[in-house]
Amino acid sequence: MKFIVRFQGATIDLQKFQNLLDDRLSDLIERAGYAWLNAFVLRVIPVWSGASRSTFLKLAREVNFPLTVSGISAPRGRISQSPQLGPRAGFQRSKGSVSKGTTPGVYTFRWETDLFHLVFNELNDANANPVAGRLFSRLKKPGPYNFQELGRAAFEEFTKDKVKLPNPWNSLKRTSITRG
Repeated sequence: MKFIVRFQGATIDLQKFQNLLDDRLSDLIERAGYAWLNAFVLRVIPVWSGASRSTFLKLAREVNFPLTVSGISAPRGRISQSPQLGPRAGFQRSKGSVSKGTTPGVYTFRWETDLFHLVFNELNDANANPVAGRLFSRLKKPGPYNFQELGRAAFEEFTKDKVKLPNPWNSLKRTSITRG
């Protein structure tokens, strides 16, 4: 007597799962960067010459955040005379990027600047504590801005319930083995 046995099993299609994971985490890191910017950039970062706000333009472009630098009230001559003033200065003195898994499993967004007055006003009230003659006017919105703390809180709130791995059941591959 001869028996034919057919086994059916399942394996995870690892490449399919990794693609789903990459799509999910790439989307989430962009949305987290958006939430980070949305927490403070339009509400807290003032526009006088446009330098401070324009430091965020590179990251805003990476995460599709609708950031424009408008409402500049500084005199044009003042902006053109100072390498620290104006949208171009802020843009040139900053970095912003999103890294989507270039190192396996690591998804990041990054922003940095060395624009003195933004860095100083993040933690200080320049009206109360002018630094070495760098304050040339009374600020309408003096610091401390504390935008890093606002951004951190928004990032944590965003990621609290949203970071979930894709369902591995969606990556199953059916296998059949026939013996007999």
